Amino acid sequence: MTPTRLIHAGTLALWLVGAATLAASAAAARTAQTDSTGKGTSGGKGADTPAERQYSYAYDLLDNSVFRPLTRAFDIALLARKASGHPREAANVDEQDQVRLPSTWWQPRIGLRPVTVEQMLSGPGPGTGPAPGKWTVTKAKLQGVTPGFQIKDSQGEKFLVKFDPPGSAELSTSCDVIGSRLFWAAGYNVPDNSINSFSLDDLEIAKDGSYTNAKGKKQPITRAYLEQLLQRVSPPIAGRYRCTTSRLLAGKPLGAFEYFGRRSDDPDDLVPHELRRELRGLWVVCAWLNHADSRGPNSLDMWVTDHDRSFVRHHLIDFSAILGAGATGKRAYATGTEYYLDYGVGAFELMTAGLAPFRWEAVVDPNIPAIGFVESKVFHPGNWRPDYPNPAFDEGTRRDNQWGARIVAGFTDDHIRAAVGAAHYSDPRTSEAIVQVLIERRDKLVQRWLGNEHTRGIAAQ
Repeated sequence: MTPTRLIHAGTLALWLVGAATLAASAAAARTAQTDSTGKGTSGGKGADTPAERQYSYAYDLLDNSVFRPLTRAFDIALLARKASGHPREAANVDEQDQVRLPSTWWQPRIGLRPVTVEQMLSGPGPGTGPAPGKWTVTKAKLQGVTPGFQIKDSQGEKFLVKFDPPGSAELSTSCDVIGSRLFWAAGYNVPDNSINSFSLDDLEIAKDGSYTNAKGKKQPITRAYLEQLLQRVSPPIAGRYRCTTSRLLAGKPLGAFEYFGRRSDDPDDLVPHELRRELRGLWVVCAWLNHADSRGPNSLDMWVTDHDRSFVRHHLIDFSAILGAGATGKRAYATGTEYYLDYGVGAFELMTAGLAPFRWEAVVDPNIPAIGFVESKVFHPGNWRPDYPNPAFDEGTRRDNQWGARIVAGFTDDHIRAAVGAAHYSDPRTSEAIVQVLIERRDKLVQRWLGNEHTRGIAAQ
């Protein structure tokens, strides 16, 4: 194992051991949240509002990097299904092998029904961002990797305002907007994100505007606090800060969903999440867009009311780390080829004494800050991996991946160019580079999972 990998693995191992106590308590909480019978604990019209759940980022990483892989390694039934070539297929499909509708997770769009470029750009709607006028800051967050704040526009609509990290202008904001357009067109529930800009003079502070300090105490937002916050984001150009404005989702937030098990207080959640076709097949869309951060904490359940029925709607959120973007800059070259803690890679390095090169070592970095790092030449359409294992992806079968590939195949070059255009890159060469990567990754995935006929169909488009 190379020294860099050894240090990385050792640091992660120490962190994982230190988090063991947290994991044990979180495991008990997760057991309580999952109904092992599969029957809803409440239901029908007038059902009680489910309780908001807290989802531990630390436990999600620990569980999916250590505990669950070890459990799967000794799962006799799973090993027998693999050996016999009869994996467990998705449980929520109809006689046409499509997702059984209606669904609160996904809707058939591109790949199954016509979606115009204009419809994709509107997404969940309207795709235009805040109304003209002053922005009133109601909440703010300085702690953590990505500072940001919440606003009300001149019409009273609420938005989250997010930024690019210093030294990476246009990187995260562009990804967030591109991702929201493409994931919506693929059928998933997502926020309405758009690129905007503002100056300090465009901001007003709400009378009750507040933030929570490092000690957990609420403090009033001041002009000085906002200026301090903006010092930690990509600097302004001509006095204006570039940002993503994300319209708050309708309904009551219930916390993130998990890619495993069921939610016991949701009467409609009867299929274990790892057996849902729309979550298994999501792997292909994530591989296409290099959404290595596809995990439970980047989701959000909302309790919504439509006419006279209330129910849980499941959303994918936060696409600021797709394509070539990471939390604080560009992605590592190995992203998409191995997990943070990858036992297979460790074993390979052990057997080869760290002397054998990896595929990703042959990549060419364009060194364009607004792109970060994402490529299509070394990209393998059958072996892409997120940052750490995802339970639904792990259970995916060829049929699931073919389903996802048909969705990806439905995106024409015009759809891709339009989605990238919504990011408003300042340099057209950046846009064209992203478009080319997405086209080539799409074609590789379609060829791998659907064969030459679909590849020729894309070329004809």
